[in-house]
Amino acid sequence: MSRQTLQFVHTNRPPTTDDIRVFDSRTRALLGTEFTFRIIGSSHYVSAPEYEFYEVSTCDPDPVANHEGTAIPLETDRPPRALTFETDAFRCVTRVEHRPLSAFPRDRYLNRPDSFDLAYAFGGDPDAVTTIEIDDDGYETYHTYPEFDLALYTRTVFGTDRDPAALEASAARTAESDAI
Repeated sequence: MSRQTLQFVHTNRPPTTDDIRVFDSRTRALLGTEFTFRIIGSSHYVSAPEYEFYEVSTCDPDPVANHEGTAIPLETDRPPRALTFETDAFRCVTRVEHRPLSAFPRDRYLNRPDSFDLAYAFGGDPDAVTTIEIDDDGYETYHTYPEFDLALYTRTVFGTDRDPAALEASAARTAESDAI
């Protein structure tokens, strides 16, 4: 893995976080438990210990060195892709889309950064941003890379055994994404 990829690691045990810098964080109740969303020095980190769910998205291999992940190339014109993490009680489906940098709502970020649940401009550059927006069944992110003219967009949907309809909906979304 290099700085030419964004790696997504989904695991049922927490990654080593000793060296992770947190720039913004929010804990929110979802699906009957607390999820913590963080923008970190290399991208984002989401955790829900009750569901044994941990997701790290990073350009830096150190925080996830002991976990296998999926490397997403930081290139334009890539097809959408679905990533799935599943346990007996929990399911997470993330759809990753490579969009041009112009797809990122830059004006919104510049004029109303608080309209995102979490947002951070790396090095103060309004074109090198990570944002997270949380909703009732998951969240959306933008990871922008001006050096690649890229806005990597993700939409993550959660489902649990406490809400079988959400599990079925997330499974259907996976099948739709795989058909693309």
